[in-house]
Formats: sequence, C-alpha cells, structure tokens
Amino acid sequence: MQNSIFQVTARSLGFELPHGQKVFSSLSFTLQPGRHGLVGPNGVGKSTLAKVLAHELTPTEGQLTVSHQVIYLAQSQERPSISVGEYLSDLWESSFADPAVWGPLLGDIDVAKPVSVLSGGEWMRLRIVKALAQPAGLLILDEPTNNLDKEGRALIHNFVTDYQGSLLIISHDRELLELMDSILEMSNQGISVYGGDFSFYEEQRHSERERDQQNLDRLRQEKRKVEKERHEKVDAQEKRMRRGAEQGARGGMPKILLGARKRNAQVTQARVGVNEEKRVEKSQEEFKSFHLEMKSQSALRLDLPESHLPAGKMIFDLENFNFKFHGQEKPLWKENLNWLMKGPERVALAGRNGVGKSTLIQLLLHQGTLGSGESQGRLHMGEVKTAYLDQEYSILDWNKTVLENLMDVNAKGAVLLRNELAAFQFMKEQVHQKIDSLSGGEKLKAALAMILLSDSPPQLLILDEPTNNMDLQSLEVLEDLLRAYKGALLVVSHDQVFLENIGIREVRLLQS
Repeated sequence: MQNSIFQVTARSLGFELPHGQKVFSSLSFTLQPGRHGLVGPNGVGKSTLAKVLAHELTPTEGQLTVSHQVIYLAQSQERPSISVGEYLSDLWESSFADPAVWGPLLGDIDVAKPVSVLSGGEWMRLRIVKALAQPAGLLILDEPTNNLDKEGRALIHNFVTDYQGSLLIISHDRELLELMDSILEMSNQGISVYGGDFSFYEEQRHSERERDQQNLDRLRQEKRKVEKERHEKVDAQEKRMRRGAEQGARGGMPKILLGARKRNAQVTQARVGVNEEKRVEKSQEEFKSFHLEMKSQSALRLDLPESHLPAGKMIFDLENFNFKFHGQEKPLWKENLNWLMKGPERVALAGRNGVGKSTLIQLLLHQGTLGSGESQGRLHMGEVKTAYLDQEYSILDWNKTVLENLMDVNAKGAVLLRNELAAFQFMKEQVHQKIDSLSGGEKLKAALAMILLSDSPPQLLILDEPTNNMDLQSLEVLEDLLRAYKGALLVVSHDQVFLENIGIREVRLLQS
C-alpha cells in the first residue's frame, strides 16, 4: 500500500449542527493503511464523518489526527460546464497518477464529451479518476456503485482491488464490501471495528445480536421476577397485619397494645415496601440501561398481507414486441421480445443502463402505449392488481404527510393506521411529517407502507432499484419481506446479492 505510515486517529470525536442537534458523539477509532468499509443505519452520520475526516467540516468535540491528505468524493456533485478533457486537466499534468489504475476507470469515455451528458456511473468514474491526480493518504468513496449497471459496478470493484492506496468506502453494496480488509460500523453506540471482510462482519454481528438478546431476555425475566416477589411480599405483610389485628381484637388485648402492634406492623410494612421498591427500581434500571446500550437496528419490521396468485394466472404476454421512439430509425431492442409471465414468478430485468428496462416497465403499466413512440407486435396484460415502486417514489403525494398518504389507500382510520406505521418506523409525530421533508430511505418506507398496507394489496409488485437508499439492516428485512411475498415480482436491480436473496428464478436480459 502507498503511504504505509498513513494513520487516522479519532478520540471522543463529535459533530453538532449549528442549531444544536448532535449528529454523532464520542467516536474513537484508528485507521491504518488498507481498504475499509463504513456501514451503519441511514442518518447515523456516515457522510458527515467522512467530511470531518477530509477537513471539509470541523469536529465540535474530541480530537482528530490525520497523517496525510484525505480526499472525499460525495454521492453527488454538481457538474461543471466543461469537457471531460478539461475536467481532467490535472490528471494529464500529474506525475503521481498511474495510467494502469485510472486507465480502466476512464475506459471508453470520450474526452471531447461535455461532462453534463455523462451517465451517473460515468460521472462517478470520472470523479475518481480526477482524484487520482493527487497523492492522498486516504480516498473516501460515498456509495460509489449506486445506480451503476453490472459493467459499471465491475469497473469500481476492479479499481478497489487494484488500487494501492488506502480506501474508506461508505456502501451497502455487499459484493463491494467483501473486498474490504475491515468493516467499521457506526451505530447509536459509536464505532465498532471488525477486522475482516463483510462476511466476517456479518458473522460477528450475528453472534453479538444473539448475546445481546439473551442478556436482554435474562434481564427482562429478572425484572418480572423481582416485580412478582415485591407483590407477594407486600401482599403477605398486609395479610399478617390483618390477622394480627383480628387476633388482638378476639383476645381482648388492651387498645394501647393493639395500637403499638399496629404501628410496628405499619413500620414493617413500609420498610418492606421501600426495600422491594428499590429492588424493582434497580432491576428496571438495569433492563432499561442495557436496552439503550444495545445497537439500534434501522430495520423494517413488517407483516406482509396475503397476496396469493394462482400458478396459471397470466401476468402479461409479449409476442414479437418492440418499441420505436419517435425520430429513431431502429427499434429499442435488438431482438423482438417474446415473453409470457404467469403465476407468482420472480423475474429480474437486466441490461446496461439505457437499454430500455424502465421503458419496458412503463409499457407494461400503460398497456403498450407511450406518447414518446410506437409499439410493434403484441402486448397483453392480465387482470392483476399491480403496484409500481420507482426510484422517485412517485406513488407518494409530496405535499401530504405520511399518514395522509396512507389514508388515501386504506380506510381503517387514523388511530389504527398510526399503529401500523410504527412497524415502518414512523413513530409518534413522525407520521405527520410531509413527504418532501423525508430522507430517501424514509420515502422508500412510506412508499412501501402505501403499497403493502393498502386495502387491496398488489398481486404483481414491480420494483425499480429498490435498494439504493436502504441501509444494510433494512435491506436484510426487505429481503425477508419479499421472500414472504405471495404475488409476482418484477425487479430491476444491479445488486446481485439482493436478487439472489429474494429468490429471483429468472433473469431477462435486454439488449439494444
């Protein structure tokens, strides 16, 4: 690795927004040369930490020592109005940049092209190439494979493998994270470092969760036991007091002695009550403290409605089907499409970005008719309830709240729907947040709530890159949800691990 003495040391690092909201606090860790993955729930502060490491932001507490320059490439960046060649002017003059490293990333991108016309994947690759023009102790890439097709992902993966410098990669791309030397997990409890690839991290976290759950269950049982014992002891003391009073009255005991006995009993009762109350409070505090110290899981916890679909039910039927945009001489796809989808099949649409996957979805949703061109051949849709979740979450009304959106498709009433939204992690007043104020991951959860909690759940669910805004924990639960789904699935995703985990049985490759 280059910069073999490179090191980042953070002690009790924290960052607070100007209005007082803490993004993170008390982060302590050390980064040595190597490839490191940074994971954690959405909103925990991963990108903010990256900016702090690159000195784009100043920490509000703690100490940070960085031995060499750190370069941070954010998920998105405004594009300049210049050509690719002009954008890479630093690269042509750099004596440090290695063509063997940046050459494959640049690939066949025309240097005469304006930067503004590049695809998202080409723009990310170009930004990495430009960063390689200067020496850096650490290069930080924030979700570098988001929205990239299979070929684009492969180029990034190859770069990460071949790059001789140190990397910190914020990602939920599990194939990419398998290439790491260590995984750093940010949570509500700070940062934990796992010395291995993603598979090692998963094994360790699974063991930790099992231990935490066992300890939580033990403390819960102890709390219940202490509460039960308190009730039994207080109840027994009250019975003794009643028996003593009855015996004294029957035996003709003088009132002065009866009064003394009653006062002694009351003192004893109070002492028992205080002692038992302290035991209960201690047990409750231990349970509460441990529960708070557990790493929070930003996971969707959903009960999927039944969406049975008979095995022979026709979803759609394409016969010699193609589509030609207005002004284009050739049809969109190299070969006409012949495809019968029926029953609860699980199919992925594959192909390079721009090959027409989203266009085919729109044609299916609009019975083969689009204003931008003309269809050729035959497209016949079956009578099935269909839900489509696109990358822009257009199913949502952005001027309405989360609860109002759900009430548009479910007649149960506000009280019951608020309870159901809690499963999607919209708690208390969060249900009254407007959609346009939500993060990308929160918008996805709100859209899923609309689809899955509607009065008439879909028999065909079409998903267009559903994993882009999800953290790893929520991604795992989404996979569980889709595995349990009884209807048909048509999915566009470049995440091969995701497709395998949701049981995709067929891949349809589109070629233009």
